[in-house]
Amino acid sequence: MRTMSGFFETRRTVNSGREWLKHARHCRHLKEDIASPVALQQLDEAVAGLKQAIHDREVDPIEKQAGRVHAAMLTLMPPKAFAGFRENLEVVVVAIAVAMAFRCYFLQPFKIPTGSMQPTLYGIHYTPQADKGIFDLMPLRLAKWLVFGEWYTEIKAQTAGTVRGPYVGRGDGMAYYDIGGLAHAVSPNLPLTVRPGDEVVTGQIIASGNKVSGDHLFVNRVKWNFIKPVRGEVMVFRTDGIPIPRLTERTHYIKRMCGMPNDTISIRAPELLVNGKPVMQPEPIRRIENRAPGYAGYCLGEGPDALFLNSPDDSLTLGPTQYLALGDNTRNSLDGRYWGPVPGKNLVGPAMVVYWPVSSRWGWIR
Repeated sequence: MRTMSGFFETRRTVNSGREWLKHARHCRHLKEDIASPVALQQLDEAVAGLKQAIHDREVDPIEKQAGRVHAAMLTLMPPKAFAGFRENLEVVVVAIAVAMAFRCYFLQPFKIPTGSMQPTLYGIHYTPQADKGIFDLMPLRLAKWLVFGEWYTEIKAQTAGTVRGPYVGRGDGMAYYDIGGLAHAVSPNLPLTVRPGDEVVTGQIIASGNKVSGDHLFVNRVKWNFIKPVRGEVMVFRTDGIPIPRLTERTHYIKRMCGMPNDTISIRAPELLVNGKPVMQPEPIRRIENRAPGYAGYCLGEGPDALFLNSPDDSLTLGPTQYLALGDNTRNSLDGRYWGPVPGKNLVGPAMVVYWPVSSRWGWIR
């Protein structure tokens, strides 16, 4: 009479034998069209023996026949060199392929390059910091960058001489100081540790602070294929065919969608007017018009490059498939005031969410 422990051992062995039968069946299906008849016959005989042993419910014969099945399977499917590495590589390749496919058809990552959407979204910018702190020493410095996108930097004199400046006008938002005939770019947000007219030596720190990465976000490439764009959405579009000064074609821009097809747009600072009436909705546009903290309202275009909306009497009428894009920071935005409407075929999709770095703007975009 079998003991209770013998009963459970037999049950485990039988279940193991049945698993070997499943593997053998799968192996045969994979290789039966290319394997030799002899190898297939060996596997069939081993499987038949294992089935009989399972029927008899004897532990030793089941284990013996399972070994025969295993050997026959190895004949059909010999182990490959570096099997573990190959398997992990396949997983990585498949994951990359899925991510690329998802990127191509659903979500596209985008990096904010400039400050034209501030304070809604930030490009690369600087925050003052006089000296290194504990989080600016390795390895915490790396963690600080990975989470907050901040990297402590020191701007040093590249040569000795008298500090002269600042000079502006390069269109990148930086202030330039001349030292010994060399231009040194310094963010206006960073206070100088020296004053114009001071004499400095090579390597002397003239400013320091954190360089903060621009917001990285995802763009929904699918939504506008099914739902029409809505005024107030943050839009990403291609520049193909748009004569944008100082910008190469076949790149992308991000702005706020302020004008819809067939609208007549004008600006009466700080208000945006559509068909002669101030825009009261949606909330993001009203927030800009009301000059919420950080916003300056809608401003007229300035300078010879501002071809549209450069006076209170100027207006722009959009075509049936055209949109008007304006930056939230119209004091510092190269947008539709300078190059006019965006063709509907150039639209990529609305910006959805800031995924990096972690800041007050992290999360869904409004």
